[in-house]
Order: sequence, then C-alpha cells, then structure tokens
Amino acid sequence: MGVSTLFLSTAIVPFLIAGYRVVLRGHGQRKPTDIPLIVTALAWGLALVTLAPTVQAFESTLVPSLGRLLSNVCTLVAAFGLLTLASHVSHVEDKVRPKVRIRLITLLIVVTVMAVMFFASRPPSGLGIFTGLYRSQPTLAVYTLVYATYLAYAVVALAALALRSLRGARSWLRLGMILIVGGSVLYAGYLIQKVVSVINELVSGSPAEPFCASAFATLDCTFAIAMPAYAVLLVILGTTVPTLGPWLEHLVHGIRHRRSLHRLRPLWEILHEAQPDNTHATPVHPWSPSWPGHIAELLYRRVIAIRDGLLALQPYRDPTDTHEHRRQAAGLSDRRRAAAIEAADIRAAVYRRQHNMAAREYVPSSNATIAQDDDLDSEVRWLTLVSDALARSEPPPIQS
Repeated sequence: MGVSTLFLSTAIVPFLIAGYRVVLRGHGQRKPTDIPLIVTALAWGLALVTLAPTVQAFESTLVPSLGRLLSNVCTLVAAFGLLTLASHVSHVEDKVRPKVRIRLITLLIVVTVMAVMFFASRPPSGLGIFTGLYRSQPTLAVYTLVYATYLAYAVVALAALALRSLRGARSWLRLGMILIVGGSVLYAGYLIQKVVSVINELVSGSPAEPFCASAFATLDCTFAIAMPAYAVLLVILGTTVPTLGPWLEHLVHGIRHRRSLHRLRPLWEILHEAQPDNTHATPVHPWSPSWPGHIAELLYRRVIAIRDGLLALQPYRDPTDTHEHRRQAAGLSDRRRAAAIEAADIRAAVYRRQHNMAAREYVPSSNATIAQDDDLDSEVRWLTLVSDALARSEPPPIQS
C-alpha cells in the first residue's frame, strides 16, 4: 500500500466522524464532549493529510519540510483534544476547565518550542525526513524529542483512563475503551521507536528514519508509518463507538424490522381480507429521520393485528384439516413443517370464515400452541415463517 494512499484513506474516517458530530449538534443534540471530539477528529484528519507524501511535496514548495511541522502540530492538537475529552468523561464539569487551561498552556509552550527549533534549523525540502540531520542540527533533535514527549504524556494519560473505565464499562462503551487502549499501545510503540532512533543517531550517527517506498517495506517503516496511522484510527473509533454504535445498532434493527414487516404482509393481508373490522391497518411509512422507531412501532402493531385475526379464526379451525396438512408437509424440517401446517390451517379457516362455515368439531390448534412464543422477536420469527409458507403455496380451499 502506498504511503499517500494509506494516510489519505485513513483521514477520511476522522473527517466523517467530525461531520457526523457537527450534524448532530445542528439538530440540537449537544453534549460537552462534542467540541473536543470534533477538534480531535479534524486535527487528526489534517495531520494525516498534511503528512501524505503527495501533499508534502506541494507544501515544501512553500517552506522546506512544512508538511512535517503542520502534521506534528495537528497531532499535538488532536492529543490535547483527546485529553480534554477524557477530562469531560472522568471529572465533574467544574474541574474540567482548570485542567483544560493548564493543558492548553502546555500545548502552546510545546508548539512554540517546536516552531522555534524548526525555523532555527535548515530542514530538507520534500518529505520532511530528518534522517542524518539530528547530529549536525541538534535543533531538529530537540524538535522531535519535545514532540514525542508531549505525545507520550497524552498517550499514557489516555490509556490509563481507558483501563480504569474498562472494568465498569458495558457493551459499546467497553468496545470503545478496548479500541482506545489498543490505539494507545500502537502509538506508544511508534513513540518508543522514534525516541530510540533519534538518540541512536545522536550517539552513533546511524540514520534514524529510513526512506519508505511503502508503509510495510521494512520493520522500521511499519513502526514509523503504518503504526501511527492505525493507532490514530483505533483511538478515533474508540472515542466515537460509544455514541455511534447504538445509533448503528438502532438502524440495523430498523432494517431488520422493515424486512420482517414486508415478510408478514401475506399473512396480514389474508387475515385483513377475511376480517377487515378486526385487523388494524398498518401501512409502511417512507423513510424519515426517526425511521427505525416508526418501523418498530408498525411491526408491533402488525403482530398484534395478526394475533387478533388468528384468535378470531379459532372457531373455524378443524382438526381434520390439520391432520391432512401434516401429511402434506412431511419431509420439511420441524420449524418449517410447523409453519407450513399452520399456514394451511389458516387458509382453510379463512375459507370457512368467508363462507360462514363453522368447523364441525372445534379444537384449538395444537400446532399454533407449540409455536407460540413469549417475546416479540421470537413471535415475529415464527409469524414470518408462517407468512412465508402462505406466500409459497396456495392450496385449494377445503370443501365442507
């Protein structure tokens, strides 16, 4: 994978997350963590974009190695945003502002020192690789070590918070904390490799940063390029999964409910046709911002309507029908066989109901009793099987 492709494609994720939070704020869903999260996502996205080799080539036409400076500053801003986000999560609101003020002052000092060291040096044009220059230009070494130190502090603080929260976290929050810890570990590995390589060049003169044709060309390239990119991705996902995850789950449930609603239509229609006064109408609504909630309500209403219709059909069921339908359904699996028998029984009962032909010997359907479920999801699964069986076959009505 090319370096530019890796960085630019990874940057899409934080930009989308920032846009998502902006849209939510525009719809009135405002939280104290929104601004730190948006700042973090935008800063990390910009850090990846400005560090992409194709973008750096343009930036170096303005100032040599400008892309390196811009990317590093954006990364520090992202780290500051994460620490602020962590403060909102772990402290009461009154204690957040003093901590944010101290960290902001620290960030400004670090960025100032880095800018002074950068412009006091003679960085190379192009990709902003300082290999071979740390020993001859110690200002670049100070620049890199100050940058790595601030990031290391942020990574350790973030990982500590995530680990403390992991024990009591559940579901999506727990997954978010795991992703943050994983991203912190990857970034810590990158920072350790960076500090060791810079110190090694200062002492021995060995090149600190290799030129990498791809993100995985060598082990050093993996540490220097791939590891920070994936670490950023994991941390960003970890900070958004607790809020984005439930929404996605709700959306998936809405899609599944809509499919169930569609599958229940044959069963609902035959009951509604036989007993229009007893079966509630449940039209399918078009897409709306609260679409999953609408569909869940419609599905619930349709299940109630179907059960009401089946209850009204009980006097028209005949055990002789069930015996014949059981013979016809031989060879099917247990669940599908039960659904096929129930579907055939329903069709026969509907025929009798439409022609005012009560059953000769009414006995409650044992097949329906066995298939009856307690919770809504199980009930929907059973009724969709019955509805599918109705849609697949249309046996002739039973003459009595």
